[in-house]
Amino acid sequence: MNNNQQSPASSASALLASRPFVRDGVLHFPVSYMRGGTSTGIILWGPHLAPLADAREAIIRKIMGVPDEGELKGNRQITGLGRGPATSNKVFIIEPADGTQADFNSTLAQLAAEKSAIDWSVNCGNMSAAIPMFLLNNGLVTAGDPDTHIRVFNTNTGVVTDCRVRTPGGLPAIPADTAIPGVYGEFPGVELSLRHPVGAKTGQLLPTGQVRDRFDGVEVSCVDVAVPMVIIRADAVGMRGDESVASLNAHTQLKDRLRSIWVQAGLAMQLKKKGVPMSADELATSETVPKVCLVSRPTQGGHISVRYFTPQESHASLAVTGGCCLATACLIPGTTAHEAATGLEPLTANDSERAVAMENPAGILRARVFGRQLAGSGFDFPWVAYERNAQLYMDGHFRIYQPSARMLEQIARMA
Repeated sequence: MNNNQQSPASSASALLASRPFVRDGVLHFPVSYMRGGTSTGIILWGPHLAPLADAREAIIRKIMGVPDEGELKGNRQITGLGRGPATSNKVFIIEPADGTQADFNSTLAQLAAEKSAIDWSVNCGNMSAAIPMFLLNNGLVTAGDPDTHIRVFNTNTGVVTDCRVRTPGGLPAIPADTAIPGVYGEFPGVELSLRHPVGAKTGQLLPTGQVRDRFDGVEVSCVDVAVPMVIIRADAVGMRGDESVASLNAHTQLKDRLRSIWVQAGLAMQLKKKGVPMSADELATSETVPKVCLVSRPTQGGHISVRYFTPQESHASLAVTGGCCLATACLIPGTTAHEAATGLEPLTANDSERAVAMENPAGILRARVFGRQLAGSGFDFPWVAYERNAQLYMDGHFRIYQPSARMLEQIARMA
């Protein structure tokens, strides 16, 4: 066990005092409402949900304000804490780990405003930045001096993230002195390193077996580092690469063309959902995989310029998991990303680090890629790191009105 982690028993006790309860027929459920990077959502303590396993998804839907079932077009989530876009519909469930490879486990529930369906297949590198603050704030780890290191295993992707935050004097307070693109002001910073991120969903760096493929007459590169991504040169689909987020989201013809490409790419990558290959229809409506990005030459001092899609909508900045994937792709000769990138030294046979700066609508996202070129044309990428900041909006209880009989029965057993 990491020396910064308390035992599971003492960890849980800090939160069990505010475990779920029912008062006047209303279910009160403990939540931490937080921001990590450019994403917002909530963090739940796993042991609170464990006795309510059958109602887990129903509770999450209520808290975030999405439909109980099916779809509800135009849903504004006014009954919950979600905010509309995918970047503000994140729910992390945190649980103690056994300490062998990680100190805690994280499980992400990705929601969409108009849908009841919950995607359990991906991680969120931005929202992950909130996890160390959640753990410190709730006394689930003991702060080190001058830094606190926490290992988090993501159950969605099987990737371990090494989190490092500054805690001067061994106090559980991270200095609010870190600025990042897309977030106004300075807030507590966290460096996250994705350990062994290659093949997070497909098991392969290049899931199609090639550095380039052609779909609908457009050359693309399919790369899987932290998240599977389809990388397209902006000029290959008639774009400059510096378009605004609003104009890209309003460009129906472009989005239809990208959808056709990512569906074909997803089939070629053999992307799966719950272990079963995704169909063309599932890929066409997917809110999470594969990610898509349009790349072009940099103009603001970075190494590459990018417009990122989640894939249904253009992202206001660049998700960090996607950024880690793109940064890595820039270092692989022959990819569309490598072709668009400038100013990067190639990897050698020796382990080395490359910092990659990616221009996006919110500014410049920087990632550090550690890797080496293997004999032949292969590569080894042990980790990719990035810096984010985080913010705790509030802790408290979310009120679930008219809870189901099943919820009430399970709560009663906890008393």
